Amino acid sequence: MTKTIEKTAEEHSAAEMMKRDGETYMAVGLFILALSVPVLIGTIWALDRPHAAVVNATCGAALGVVGGGAIAYGWKLFKRATS
Repeated sequence: MTKTIEKTAEEHSAAEMMKRDGETYMAVGLFILALSVPVLIGTIWALDRPHAAVVNATCGAALGVVGGGAIAYGWKLFKRATS
């Protein structure tokens, strides 16, 4: 015979959710920032082709800015949730 499985939803406070979101933003930002490092290092090998070097440097800088922004926003959420 079949049994009915009762599911209960866990209640989370707004501060817990904000803390979790902040931690997630910081983790994703760190990952994106880590991706920018090899792109910027790759710029060295592309110096013999100026167009490729500019593209690498621009993409590496953009990844760095996005990653840094995500880390800063996550830190802001985390601090707001824990204070």
